[in-house]
Parts: sequence; structure tokens; C-alpha cells
Amino acid sequence: MTFLDVYEIIVPILTIAALLYAGIEDLLFREVRREIVWILMIGIGVILDILYIVFFVGDYSFYEPLAEVLLTIVIGFIFGFVLFYFGVWGGADTKALWALAVLTPVHPFGGNILGVDIGQEILIINSSVFSILINSGLIALFYPLFLMIVNTVTAAKGSLFNEVRGSTSEKIRCFMFGYKKKASKINYDRMHFDFLEELPKKQFQGKFRGNFEGKADGKFTGIFQGKINGEFTGTIIGKLFKSFDKPINELNIEDVIKDAKKITETHSIESDDEDEKPNLVLLKYRELFAKEKKDLQSTDNETIIFSEGIFHGPIEGIFIGTIDGFFAGKFNGDLLGMLEGDFDGSSTKGKLSGEKSAPENGWQLKLRFGLDEEDVMERRQLRTLWQLQSHKKETVWVTPGLPFVSFMLIGYILYLIFDNLAIFLFSLA
Repeated sequence: MTFLDVYEIIVPILTIAALLYAGIEDLLFREVRREIVWILMIGIGVILDILYIVFFVGDYSFYEPLAEVLLTIVIGFIFGFVLFYFGVWGGADTKALWALAVLTPVHPFGGNILGVDIGQEILIINSSVFSILINSGLIALFYPLFLMIVNTVTAAKGSLFNEVRGSTSEKIRCFMFGYKKKASKINYDRMHFDFLEELPKKQFQGKFRGNFEGKADGKFTGIFQGKINGEFTGTIIGKLFKSFDKPINELNIEDVIKDAKKITETHSIESDDEDEKPNLVLLKYRELFAKEKKDLQSTDNETIIFSEGIFHGPIEGIFIGTIDGFFAGKFNGDLLGMLEGDFDGSSTKGKLSGEKSAPENGWQLKLRFGLDEEDVMERRQLRTLWQLQSHKKETVWVTPGLPFVSFMLIGYILYLIFDNLAIFLFSLA
């Protein structure tokens, strides 16, 4: 038995075993948690590639297999990077393609199992990674069909979009690429999907007098007189006065907002080490160890506050500036300025007077293309989860995304049998 005979056996076994393991993790957790699988595939692949080049026997001897192996690896790394850069897929999919390019740069049998010559002449099309990508993509086309069948069954039991607003195109996209999930079934630790619904941010500009108790996620820019007591996670930048030259009722709201923004810009916090800066967006929703960066500079009548991290109240007096983050607690007093965000709580004697830009408090569908950065996606997921719990919504549209590592496994098996499935089918036509 020659090395090439062993190569025909060991490469498919190793590749299928690695992709099977990674595919199961991808389906269960929507990520491949153990990066060692890619390292092993690449490490073993490098050794096998060298041995393949050394023991290859052909018309051009050494240079032909070397060129084929290197070309496939280069194509794989370029395709993987480009697809990841444009948000077509995630990091695990890219690593899977890179590992495949190294471990299986050539067809282990020298051609498809069927032994059918499909006449590939273009080098890129003839590469293993391109063929596996094409095969995987063809299989992925059936994924929306499966979701549409699920949604058709759901629609037979009741209305699909009775709790949500959206355009016709958004509803079609949800029907093809998402499904309805019970909010009570969502597990925070295994939230491996993205929400296709969210509650629009409320915006209010004007005056508020009274009290509020509950939670708020948003931004206030302006002036308040009273007392805030609770826990705040985010950024507070402004001035706290013991007394003010004018009553709040006599102030012009546009001037107040402008002054608040000016104070915020003047006293913005600059971190000494960005890597050590806590991720405030995620701290709004889940407890993390947070490094507090806080400073108070006081004079006889005013105190400059700039806080980043977790701030435990109270703040009492007359404050002008910006408060941006997640708050849980109580407020009592007068507000004048702009409020943006979402609020969940109650007020026993509150009164609003001003303009609301989002009077409707309805859930709406959101069209998204490609993948966001991980922290952006996690922020959106956690915010929507908080809204689901706060507003007691029963169901929500989600999209599971494409488990492309699993599709790569099927694509590789099809590659062993048919080579490039699209060209094979075209040759039969």
C-alpha cells in the first residue's frame, strides 16, 4: 500500500470527523466552542500536504502538486476572509473553510467517486474549497424552504403577524428566514439566534413633573431638579448645582439641551487604556465586574460629575448634562429636556407635557443583512430580551441563521461523490 492509498483513506475520515464534531457544536450552540478542532485540522493538513507533494507521481512531478495545493490554500483563505469581512458568515465558518483548504487541498481520490469526468478547466472552479462552497450553498438553499414549511403550519393555527408591525417585504423576509418563538422558552445562556423584532425607542422632548419607579434604558439630555436614587450603569456627565439662577419653568428647552450637550462635550471621559475600558453597553443588562471610573470636583455651588461604570445614587439637587445608560430605581422631581429610550415602570403622580416622536409603543419587524459585530449583536439580543420580559410579550420572531459548518460537512460529502455538484448537474443536462 502506497502513501497515496493511505491518503485516500485518512483525509476523508479526518475531515468528516472534524466537521461532524464542529457541525454538532454549531447546531447546538451556534458557535464552535473548542478552537482546537481547527488547529488540529490545519496542523495535520500541513503534514499531509507535504507528504502528498513528496510522494506524488505525475507528469510534472514536484511542481504540479505543489502548485495545486498552494492555489487551493490561497483561494480558501481569500474566500474565507472576504465572506467574513462582508458579514456573510461568522468566524467559525471562516476557520472551517481555512482548515478545509489546508487539510483537503486536492480530491483524495483524484476525482469524484462516480468516476464521471465533468471537464473542469478553470483552476478556481477546479479547487476543492470552491467546489465544497458551491455544494454547501446549494444545500443551504433548502433551509428557507424548511422554515417556510414551519411557518405555514404555524399560520394554519393562527395569525403570524398579529402582534407586530412591518412592511410586506419585512414580513416576507421573516416568513423565509425566521420563525416565531415563545418568549418563555428563551434561554439566556443559549440565545443563539437574532431577533427579527424590536420595540422602537421612545423619544420625548419637553417637561416631566412627578415621580417614576422602575427601569429605564436610554439617554437623558437636559436639566432635572429633584432626587434620583438607585443603581445606574453607563455614563453620567454634567454639573450638579445647589442653587440655580432661574426656576426650571422659566428656562428655554432648546437652550437647555444645547447647554447640556456643551457640558457633556467639555467633560467627556478619555480612557487611559481602551482595552481596560468596561463594555458599558453590555453592563446595562448583565452583571460583570466593572471598573468604576468616577470623579467629583466640587466648588461652593456646583459639583462636576463624570462617571463611567456603575454609579450608586443618590443624585440630589439641580443637574444639567447627559445621563446615558441603564437605570433601576426611583426618581422624584422635575425634568426638562430630551428623553430617548425605553421605560418600564409606574408613576403615581407624573405629568408629561411636550412632544413625542414615537407615540406608538408597538413591536416592529427589522430587516438586517449580514452579521453585526459580536458585541453589537449581543447588545441587541439582551436589550430585546429585557423588553420581552418588561412588556410581557408572549412570542417573538427570530432568525436562527445558517448553520454553515453543518452545510460544509454535507458539501464535503457531496464533493467526494460528485466533485462540484453544480457542474455535475449541468453536465447531465
